[in-house]
Amino acid sequence: MTAWLAAMESGELMIPSDVHDREAWNGYWHKQIAMGPIEQGFNDAMSSDPTLVALLHRRGARKILCAGIGLSSESLALALHGFDVTSLDISDVPGLAFHAGIGDPAHPFSRLPIQTVKDDGTVIFLADQVIDPDLCPRIHGSEEYPSRGGGSLSHSTGDLVDPEVCPGPYDVLIERRTVQLFPEAEHEAALNGLAARLGPRALFISHQHLGSWRPGQPRRHFASDWLEASDFTPEGASEVGDTARVARLQFSTG
Repeated sequence: MTAWLAAMESGELMIPSDVHDREAWNGYWHKQIAMGPIEQGFNDAMSSDPTLVALLHRRGARKILCAGIGLSSESLALALHGFDVTSLDISDVPGLAFHAGIGDPAHPFSRLPIQTVKDDGTVIFLADQVIDPDLCPRIHGSEEYPSRGGGSLSHSTGDLVDPEVCPGPYDVLIERRTVQLFPEAEHEAALNGLAARLGPRALFISHQHLGSWRPGQPRRHFASDWLEASDFTPEGASEVGDTARVARLQFSTG
């Protein structure tokens, strides 16, 4: 913790100023790995939603794209819940780190219930397993839906603004604290590009983190105007139907 705080204060762990610079992101994630999982652990804790897996099952979701995911454990968690997950990041470090883990007998990932690893790197997990809870990411954990395997996880490298990268269609798209980093002038195009990867009955989750927010200050998601002009129905709206494309705009602060 002391080393991580010192690295934060020195600017060593600053997010790249150019969000489209792959090499800068590679360097950023290598530094995060060197410092340990402290920051990512905080981020996953802020993202955790024990009701999400139940929602995905109710909507009949199967294919999920986690865009700009970095080192988050969310894609692994959802794969262990039985979904087919694609983890997309501009850096190849997250994918390499995961595959290094499953190939290392000393790493906990090597003890996951893996059925096979395909030639393209996709990991398929055995279904209907009793998995040691210590091996399962805590994000989205619930007693109602324990991790039972049966899903798959693939890692793709590319810029999410490139429509040829992971074109879909997907049932669910999750972007957390990613598009908010883009220049404001690029927000609409990035959101439209992500939405274009979704099928007709889909769920779009956009998560914004406002670290400088304080109680009493106004709080409005950066994608609010985009959502109002889109064909998505806000989650919780009275007119949400089984066939609607639904969007959830999520906040975390602190």
